[in-house]
Amino acid sequence: MDPLWLAIHFVDLALHSRLQQQQPGFYALVEGHPPTLTQVNGAARQQGVKPSMNIATATALCAELTLLSLENEANQNLERLAQWAYAFSGKVVVVEPDLLLLEGRSMLKLFGGLVPWLQAIEASASSLALPYGLGVGRTPLMATLFARQGRQCAVSLGEFESKQDERQRLNQLSLHELALPGEAAQRLQNMGITQFSQLSALPRHELGQRFGSELLLYLQRLLGEVADIRKEFQPPSEFCHKQVLLEEVAHTQGLLFPLKRMLGLLATFLRYRQLACEQFSIFLKHRQGEDTELIIRPAFAQGRADELLKLVQLRFERLTLFQPVIEVSVVSGHHNSLAVTSGALSSDGQSWVDSQLPQLQLLGQFKARLGNDRVGMVSCVDAIRPEKAWRWSELEGNSDGGCTKPRPPWLLPEPVAVERRRLSLRHGPERLESDWWHVEPLARDYYLAQLDGHRWCWVYRDLQGWYIHGWF
Repeated sequence: MDPLWLAIHFVDLALHSRLQQQQPGFYALVEGHPPTLTQVNGAARQQGVKPSMNIATATALCAELTLLSLENEANQNLERLAQWAYAFSGKVVVVEPDLLLLEGRSMLKLFGGLVPWLQAIEASASSLALPYGLGVGRTPLMATLFARQGRQCAVSLGEFESKQDERQRLNQLSLHELALPGEAAQRLQNMGITQFSQLSALPRHELGQRFGSELLLYLQRLLGEVADIRKEFQPPSEFCHKQVLLEEVAHTQGLLFPLKRMLGLLATFLRYRQLACEQFSIFLKHRQGEDTELIIRPAFAQGRADELLKLVQLRFERLTLFQPVIEVSVVSGHHNSLAVTSGALSSDGQSWVDSQLPQLQLLGQFKARLGNDRVGMVSCVDAIRPEKAWRWSELEGNSDGGCTKPRPPWLLPEPVAVERRRLSLRHGPERLESDWWHVEPLARDYYLAQLDGHRWCWVYRDLQGWYIHGWF
């Protein structure tokens, strides 16, 4: 079967990525020296502002025009989109600065055909809030040309069109739309050739003699006559997203809006990989001084954006910003698979996490508000004496503390003597006996018992009598 490629062209990606942080208005992206407009939003275009204008001309046409500079996060935006596209194809190619290529033939069976596949992509792309165009072709280059020119942006394509129909649409492209290498387009126009249909009618050997092998290779790649090998995108193993703030933020509440979006990206990253987050860090870069690092550890591996944002809000309650923040980063590299996170099922068929969800969420909120080092648990350790067989440890959501035998969660400060007749022994004895070289020898028989037929307790007997050592 013929190959199938989908190109997604994100129109004016650098500009619209920045506009997600802005209020509605007139905006243009400025680059170069002297500065020139490279991308313009729709509102500014209606005022007559166009790309390639200088700043003086543009501001004369639109006095309210806001100029934005291109930051270093342009490539990061495209890589973020590549991670999003990875959910729809196992082979994604990044074409800088604003286009993605998705291999589609291997995905049609999974999605039930071309139309359902495109519909799934468009439904998900609507949440990106970025303008885009789609192009489908038998070669990566053909799909790229169709997407950039907006020749194929609807999903009402039925099954993939024939080669003849595809070639007919290709013949309608102008030399400018073909994006030919070098000065080939200008030289061909000087010869009176304006469309691909005219170009393709010329003998190949004459084209090679006049324009060299670069043009011939371009045409062969376009028509699928030679392989067009592209470097595939490899999704990162950890999540890392940085956002430069357009204005300095002096209060933590002002950071929640960008963080809500960034945590949404983290949740998408985890969902596509069937992972859950055990820990993530937030780095706040200040105008002066060292960065502020916040480490957030949920009580259990979490993957929902709203729950992660709640933990951040609680952590912000005890954070004071001594310097304004100019940049925010979210990093997460501590992940678990969802299968490991769910664990065993409870008696009612729920996973352990689902059955304990309210308690775990409360523990996570305690850790976020009080600090990771201020919320812990008592766990058992290997020791003969019960008084020394525990330690304070970091909270683990599904840990049982390592205890394989019944132990009370808390021991009494000192054992309390009790009469044997008041005890109903339910389980035991368990012999605890120290070796002869211990300074304080120990020889006790422990039982699980009920006091007066009601309260459960942990008791022992030694040479002196019966004692209650702890309560359940």
